[in-house]
Amino acid sequence: MTKKKTRSETPDALAAHALAEVEARAAAAHARELAALEAAAEAEVAAAAAGAEPGTPSQPATDSPAAIAARVSGPRRAVTLDDDEDEDDEDAYDDRWDDASYSHHHGPRRPLRDRARGRSGTADLLMFRIGTERFAVELACVEEAIDLPEVHHVPEMPPAMLGVITVRGVLTPVFTPDDALGVPVERRSAALIFRSERGRFALAIDDVDDVMSLDLSLLRDAPGVDGSDPVVLGVARNEGSIVALVDAEALVAACQAIPVPELA
Repeated sequence: MTKKKTRSETPDALAAHALAEVEARAAAAHARELAALEAAAEAEVAAAAAGAEPGTPSQPATDSPAAIAARVSGPRRAVTLDDDEDEDDEDAYDDRWDDASYSHHHGPRRPLRDRARGRSGTADLLMFRIGTERFAVELACVEEAIDLPEVHHVPEMPPAMLGVITVRGVLTPVFTPDDALGVPVERRSAALIFRSERGRFALAIDDVDDVMSLDLSLLRDAPGVDGSDPVVLGVARNEGSIVALVDAEALVAACQAIPVPELA
């Protein structure tokens, strides 16, 4: 009597089983091939990062995972002043930009008075002398410093006005800061040229000193200065002497407190 075959032993089932075994072996071989290719590619990347020729067998890595990842992925991007975390920090302030660059990246530069009050940031200053005292204004506020030319008097000048001078073909009023700064100008040998809302403005001084960069955290309150809007914002030490930091806009406004005659 012939034994009846079970379903699992039918020709169709045996063929399907054999085909499944072939496909499984092929898939395993393909996986091993991919793994080998990936290992070879990683070895070439590591060799290139180490300066070896591609294809040269590399030594097993003994570095930490972080060091290996750094070599493969490349250096991290450096943090810059444009990163979001810096922009979100209201207290972060940097004065290393010139006016155009800073305005482009961070918006308009904060006034010197605000920075001085907060004792934050730095400021590039132009120092000048009046008598034996040293003062400084923000360098960006000064259009130019010149030797004071001949001053021409005009009728009905205000008390703080010395007269007018010609600067590059333009009549420019000259003021003395005696009352605004509390120190009389002696020689009047130089002048600082500012630009106010009414045009050019010359301030007579004794001499131009030097340029300095001041960390505003080192600024101290000026002795004897009262009021919420003083011309002198504070004092700081520079090379063994005291320099008074002056708000250029407040100084110009103080000198022009009495209306200036219109110049032809």
